[in-house]
This record gives sequence, C-alpha cells and structure tokens, in this order.
Amino acid sequence: MEEIKRTNNSSIKNGFSGILILFIVLLILIGGLIAFDFGYIAYTEKQNVLPTPTPTSDQIQTPIIAHGTFSKGDYNVNITLNFPLEGGVVSGDFSGDCSGKITGSYDSKDSGVITGKAFGSCNPFLIPIPASANFSGTVNQQQKNIFITGTGSAVGVSGSGSLTLTF
Repeated sequence: MEEIKRTNNSSIKNGFSGILILFIVLLILIGGLIAFDFGYIAYTEKQNVLPTPTPTSDQIQTPIIAHGTFSKGDYNVNITLNFPLEGGVVSGDFSGDCSGKITGSYDSKDSGVITGKAFGSCNPFLIPIPASANFSGTVNQQQKNIFITGTGSAVGVSGSGSLTLTF
C-alpha cells in the first residue's frame, strides 16, 4: 500500500508541474500579444500623421477649433478638430472611450469639404483595441458648424454615424 501512495503523490506533483509550465507559457504569450497590440497602435498613429504646413509671412490664417461628441450606445468620444479657415491641413484628436489622432484637409470654401482619417484605440476591456475611421463633411462658416459623416472599425467590427461639431 505504501508503494501505491508514493506513486500517486509523485504523479500529482508531475501533473501540477505540467499545469504550472502551461500557465507560465500562456502568460508569456498573452504578454507578447499585449505588447504587440500597444506597438501596433503606436505605429499606426505615427504613420498616419500629416505634416503641418508652415504659412508664409504674408499669409494670414484664422485658426479654428471645432468640438463635438460622438455617442454610440454606451460609448462616448469627444472630438476636437483644428484647421485654418482659409483651408489646408486638419489636425485633431479624440478622447473618451476611444482615443487617438485625427488628420485631414479642408478646402476653405463656405459649405466646403472637410475630409480625414482618425487612428487610435478603444478600451472596452483592459487591453486597448486598434481603431480607425474615415470621415467627410461640410463646413458651414455662417452657422459655425461642421456636419460630418464617417465609418469606423475596431477588430473587424465596423459601423457608421454622423455628428455636428461647433466652432
């Protein structure tokens, strides 16, 4: 009987060691995937930032800062766009349940076209999920608002929506 007990104890120890090794390997894999995720998000944000042109000394530009909030279900994102009223490069950011950078262009006309892209991440869980969106809209200089429609995606799930920003 003693021999059987020793065999059972050693097989329990061997089984526990296997589970411990499997747990450690899983932790390393999950850590690697999380590190890759953060790296991918940082890479896409840096790759999609347009340069800001330097105006000439005789060119007067009126800076515009437009704000708005996009809501979908339980998620809210605050959006800020910066652009010259005379047209040119659009920059900005978004924060809230998702965060990141915005780049684009504006053609300077009243009821003119504004277009761009947004790149960043959403944090519905503990791990950020890469997210991106494309948008286009019109700038109404008289009413001081921008009506934008866009489509976005995060982890293969896409959606569309619209919002109005004011300046």
